[in-house]
Amino acid sequence: MKMLLCTIGSKRRKVTLQFGVQVAKALDADVTLLGVTDKDVRQAELTAILERTAAELSDRGLAVSVQVQSGDAEAAVMEEKKRTQYDLVVLGSLAGKRSRRRFLDSVGMHIIEQASTSVLLVKGERTSLSRVLICASGTEHGHLSIWAGAALACGAGAKATVLHVTEAMPAMYGGLDQMEETLAELLQSDTDKARELRWATQVVKAECEISEVKLRRGIVADEILREAEVGDHDLIVLGSSQAAGGLVRALMGDLAREVVTRAQRPVLVVRPIE
Repeated sequence: MKMLLCTIGSKRRKVTLQFGVQVAKALDADVTLLGVTDKDVRQAELTAILERTAAELSDRGLAVSVQVQSGDAEAAVMEEKKRTQYDLVVLGSLAGKRSRRRFLDSVGMHIIEQASTSVLLVKGERTSLSRVLICASGTEHGHLSIWAGAALACGAGAKATVLHVTEAMPAMYGGLDQMEETLAELLQSDTDKARELRWATQVVKAECEISEVKLRRGIVADEILREAEVGDHDLIVLGSSQAAGGLVRALMGDLAREVVTRAQRPVLVVRPIE
C-alpha cells in the first residue's frame, strides 16, 4: 500500500497529519509526505513539521519519505501522482475564512474528481479513528468501498458500521428508528440488493471484531450525513466508480461530491486504480 499524505501548510496541517498518520498505521502503508506552501520562506518550518511526522511513522516501522515545495497545491499533488503510482491520496481541508475554505474544498474536490485512485479529504477536527461508517450501495460497484472500509477499520481496531440507504418513504416512516424490522426482512429476501448487503456484512464482520449493519430510507446523501452525525463516526467511506458507465457512474459521482462538500468529518472516496 503506497500512500501520499499532503498538507499545504495551513493552520489545519496538524489535524491533517494526525489523522493521516492514523490511516497510515492502520493500513501499514509506505508513505510519502508532501508539503506545499505558497511562500518559500515557510519551507523550512513545514519541513521540520513533516520530519517529525516522518519520525513517528518510521518508529512504527513504516517506510516514509518527505518532499516540500512551494507553488500551486493542486498542481503539486497531481504531478506527484503522475510520478508515482499511489493507492491512496490523503489531503486536508482548510479552516479559517469561508472564501479560503471554499478554495481548498474546491481543490480537494477537483483532485477527487480527477484522480484515478482513492482520495481521503480530512475535514473537521477529528484526529482519532475509532468509528468508521462504510456506505454500501447494494450493487457490485460498491465492492471496493466495502473492502477498503473493512480493511481500514480492522487495521485501526475501529468499530465498523455498514450503512445502506434505500428509496424514500413518506416522511412519517422515515429515519432509522422505524427501520429495524425492515432491515431484517430485506436481508432475508432473495433480491440482488439483499445478496449484495449480505455479502457486504459478511466481509466487514470477517475483518472487524466490532461491526453492525444499518438501513435508512430517504435522500441518500442526507441519510449518510445524518447517520455520520448520530453515530459520531470519525470517517465516512463511500465509492465513486470510474469503471462504471452511464447513469451509475453519474449518480455515484454526484453522491460523492455532495457528501464530500457537506460533511464535517473526513471522507474517503474509493476508486479502482486505472
